Parts: sequence; C-alpha cells; structure tokens
Amino acid sequence: MNYNTFLLRFGFNPADFKNKEATIVEGDDDSIIYELEQEIHDRTCPNCFNPKTQVKDHDWVEITLNTTIGKREYLRIRKTRFKCPKCKTTFTPSIQGIERYEKISDITKQSIIQEFYKIQSFKDTADRYGVSVQTVIDLFDEYTKIMPRRPLPEYLCIDEKHFEGDTSGKYVVVLSDFFTGEVIDVLENRQMPYLERYFDSISFYERRNVKVFISDMYDGYSSIKDRYFSNALFVVDLFHVIKQLTEIVKKIRVITYKQFLDADSLEYHFLKTNWKIFLCDQYKIRKNLYHSSKFDITIPYGEIILRCLKKNQVFWDAYDILQELLHYDKYESWNDANKFMERIINKLVLSGDDMLIGVAMTYKKWKTGILNGLARNQTGRRYSNSVAEGNNSMIDKIIDVSNGYKKFKRFRARIMLIMTYNNQNRESK
Repeated sequence: MNYNTFLLRFGFNPADFKNKEATIVEGDDDSIIYELEQEIHDRTCPNCFNPKTQVKDHDWVEITLNTTIGKREYLRIRKTRFKCPKCKTTFTPSIQGIERYEKISDITKQSIIQEFYKIQSFKDTADRYGVSVQTVIDLFDEYTKIMPRRPLPEYLCIDEKHFEGDTSGKYVVVLSDFFTGEVIDVLENRQMPYLERYFDSISFYERRNVKVFISDMYDGYSSIKDRYFSNALFVVDLFHVIKQLTEIVKKIRVITYKQFLDADSLEYHFLKTNWKIFLCDQYKIRKNLYHSSKFDITIPYGEIILRCLKKNQVFWDAYDILQELLHYDKYESWNDANKFMERIINKLVLSGDDMLIGVAMTYKKWKTGILNGLARNQTGRRYSNSVAEGNNSMIDKIIDVSNGYKKFKRFRARIMLIMTYNNQNRESK
C-alpha cells in the first residue's frame, strides 16, 4: 500500500511522520502493528515560545486503529520529547488525528461513537475495536455529556418503565410522540415533586402546543395533565383499561380452581395450566380443539371453557364482561362508546363481587379519558399509548443486551441515541 494512502486511511497526516515505509510487526494476539517515527517540524516550547529546545528522550506510543481487514491493527509511533532550557517545560509535538494522552486515534473514536447508536453492549464494542470496556464507557459518557430532550409534540404519550439504579424511585417516565413514535425524553422519577419540577422548567408556550395527552390510570399523570396541559384532550390508554379487568379475571380463575374444583378433574387441570385462554377473544379459539393426554380426551375449547365457567358464577360474569370489552372496536363514536362503557360498568356492579365492583369504580373515575380513547379521532385512528408500549419493548431490548444499567444518566443517553437521535440521523441522510 502507498505510504501516504496507508496513513490517510487511518486519518493521519503523512507530513507528521518520517517518509519511509512502516515496519510491520506481528502481535502476540495475531494483530498487526505498524511501526513509524514521528517527523519534527516545529520544536518551539509551547510555554515560553523558545525555538531552541533540546531533545530529552524518545518513547514508543501504541495507538489502536480502526480496522477493516478483520484483524486488530495498532500504530506504534516513536515520538520525540523535548525540554526547554529556559522554562524547563517538557513537551512532545502533536500528531494530527491523535489527541494528547489518548491510546486510540480520532477516526477510531468516531467509529466507536457510531456503534453507540446500535443495540449492543459496551463489551461487544470494546471487543470489536480491541480496547477496554472502560475506554468505551468513558468515550460514551463524554460524547453524551449533553443530551437534550426533544420539543414536546402535539400528541404526547406518557408511560413509566421499571428501573432500579441510582435513582430514588423504581420507575422512570418515558415521553413519546404518538404519531412519530420518537422518544421525547426519559425522566428519572415518576413521583409528583420531580414531575412538577420537570414540567415547571418547560415554558408555558411549549406546553400549550400539546393538544392530546395520553397516559394510563396513574393519578400522578392526571394531576400533571390538569396542571400543565389543561387545554389538551385527556386520553386513557385502552391497553390499561383492559388490563384492569384481565388482572381480576386471573385472580378469579385461581379462586375457581382452588375452591370450586376437584384437583383430579379435567376442569381443574385446564384452568390451572391454560390461564391465557381465558384472556383471549373466544370467537377466535372456541372451535379449535384442546387435547389432554392426561385424561385422553379431545374437546373444542369452547366446550371446556364453558364447563369451567359453570363452576363459579362470578367467574362466568367476569369472563363474559371481558369478552364484551375485547370488542370495543365496534364503538367508534363518542356517544356509542359512552353507552358501551355504561353497560360494562353496570354489569361489573351487578356481579356483586367486590373485585369486579372495584374495577367498575375505576372505570367510572376515568370514564372521560376512556371514552376519548375509545372514540376514533378526526384521522380515523384511536388515540392510545401503543407507541409508548412499543418503545418500552425496545427499551427492554437495550437493557437485556447490556445486562442492565445502574446509572440513569447513561441509561437515558443510550435510549435517546438509539431511539431518537438515531432516527434523525437516518432522516438527514
């Protein structure tokens, strides 16, 4: 390879090195080491500007390169250190492409930085470039020292994510854009004092632009909406509406097989091992066949479900109401949605079961927000927190690949890079 091309390949200025071919040395780990000698053009003291400095000594410095040939490559440079006879300062002339005291080249740094936008661990990146994990982490922390939030969108989704690190709470808050899916910011705490300080820091004019505020049924979010986004439409995410009832159905299922069934019966075995079946739309599965090798029987799902429901009237009522709730998509106007939720609430109350009545009271409390989520908007879509839920799934992948995070600042920065600024980079290309 041409000498100048070789150096330019790694982002160096050929003029900084003596014009001779690099000596190639095989490393102990099958790596390639290129040995070069620094060329001195200016020996002026950087402290007192004395041009007549003296050579103090020479030293070898090894720099990690950004490899493209499948092997790790290093540049071993023989550098000259000078001493000023006037002010006694010692110094080494700089080399373009290598910052002082660094062990990796600038171009390698830039390559590593691009890796931060991918879902992978710091260890994977370190192994790929032949540097320590701490080197990668230090570079990440420096690169993400300033990681601004995005402006609040017109359609704001707010949801929490479990996180136990160096924060005072167990949940962080993820703000997302309903239409683009972009993560706007990640907040380190969902407790009210913190949320109030955060939204107080955002100008009234920016907050005024939010037209729709979408959340689950956490009281704190409702308070934030009323205080900071009073003119926005409040929407309760339907996923959490249905989840309120499914959690109770699961509890009643357990009560049913423990208190109403013989442990040796087919119904007991089915109820205990097929809990997901009772949370599904029965019209999609009732004609499918269930086979039990233990009881040597094949039976339609619809029939075995019915046999189980008959054992406990409360279980039957809860299952029937859930089945009706799962077909919320039939009610598109606000008036139809209102009649639908009134019917659901009344059925829950008439069941006479304390747990189901509790769900009814929750629905009644959040009814306006629920109806805003049920009715289709002017675009023909339903407002929901599905974007936030999808973002949480992506965040789970980021956490899993990295075997967890302890520092919130690093955790937030990684999410913002991958899920916000990575998308902007792609759009700008």
